[in-house]
Amino acid sequence: MEERNRGIVLVELVRLVVVAFCTAAGYRVAQGIVSNADSGRVLLGAVVGSLFGYVAGGVLGRAVATLLGAAEQRIAKISGADLVAGGIGAIFGLIISAGIGWPLLFVPQRDVAIAILGFVTIVMGFLGFRAGIQKREDLLQLFGLSFRTRASDLRVLDTSAILDPRLLDCVRAGIVRGTLLVAPFVLEEVQAIADVADPARRARGRRGLEALAVLRRERLADVRPVDRMYPEFGEVDAKVVALARDRGASIVTNDVALARIAELQGVEVLSLNALADVLRAPLLPGEGFTVLVTKQGRETNQGVGYLDDGSMVVVDGGRALIGESADVVVTSVVQTSGGRMVFAKPAGHETAASGNGSEGVGA
Repeated sequence: MEERNRGIVLVELVRLVVVAFCTAAGYRVAQGIVSNADSGRVLLGAVVGSLFGYVAGGVLGRAVATLLGAAEQRIAKISGADLVAGGIGAIFGLIISAGIGWPLLFVPQRDVAIAILGFVTIVMGFLGFRAGIQKREDLLQLFGLSFRTRASDLRVLDTSAILDPRLLDCVRAGIVRGTLLVAPFVLEEVQAIADVADPARRARGRRGLEALAVLRRERLADVRPVDRMYPEFGEVDAKVVALARDRGASIVTNDVALARIAELQGVEVLSLNALADVLRAPLLPGEGFTVLVTKQGRETNQGVGYLDDGSMVVVDGGRALIGESADVVVTSVVQTSGGRMVFAKPAGHETAASGNGSEGVGA
C-alpha cells in the first residue's frame, strides 16, 4: 500500500510539471500565431496546452513510476558490496574517459567532439562499474573494506537442498536463516527434475519448487534470485561454488562431493544430512522402541523397518512381524555413509540379534 501511494505521488508530480510546461508552451505558441495579445485565443492556447499536458503527464508519470519501480527491484538484488565496488570502478572509469577525451575539446567541430566525448564517458563509466563488481574483493581491500563481513548471512541453495523437504522445516525453525541465494542454473536443474517421466523424481522436483514458493510467499526467509550464469564453468556444482566464493556465502547442500570440493576451496558448507544426524535422538544398546516392520531383510529371518528420521532398523527374527508394529530392543547402532543403521531384536526375544553391520546393508 505504501509503495502504491508513493507511485501515485510520483505520477502526480510528473503530471504537474508537464502541465505547467505545456500550458506555458501553448500560451507562447498562441501568442506567435495571434497578433492581438489580448485575444481570447491566447487563453485558449494555454487551456489546450494544459489539457494536453494533463494527458501526456499522466502517461509519462506512469512510465517513470514503472521504470523507477523496476530500477528499485534491480538495485535490491545487488548487494551493498557490489554497489560500493561498482561505484568506485565507475569513478575510475570516468576519470579515464576524461583523460582520453580532453583533446577532443580542441577539435573545431564542437558538436562532433561533444558527441564522441559523451559516448566515451558512458562506455568507460559502465566498464568501470562492471570491472569494479568483478574485482570487488581486491578493490575493497585497497580501501580497507571487505565484502565478507556478513558472509554468514548469505547462503547459496544447491539443487539437493531445494529437493530436500527438510529445508522448509529448518527455515521455519530458524536453523537455516539469513539470505538464501537461488541461482538460475540451479532452478533449471530443479525444473528439469520436475519435468522428468519418473513419477517419484517429478514429485520431488515439484515439491522443491513449491517449497521455494512457500518461502517467498510466507516471507520465511529472504529468497533472492541471482542473475549470473557463470558460462565459464560447465558443471552446476562448479557454478555453485563460484557463486558462493564471489558472494562470500556458505552453501546449503546434501551433495557429499560438492561439500568436499567447496571445503577444499575455503567455502563453508551446511549439510542438511549432517544437521539431521546431529539433531537425531541417540539410540543406545538396550533401549526399546516401536517400529513398523515393512519388508524382509537380506539375511534369513530378518525384518526391516524405518524410523521417522529415515534410519533403517534391521530386526533379527522379525520376518514373522512384517506388516506389524513391533516392540524391539536395540542391540547395536552402525553409522554408514548413507545414514544410521540400527540393529534390534523383538522385545523379550531370547535369540541374540545380529550385530554384524554387513548383514543388513543390502536390506
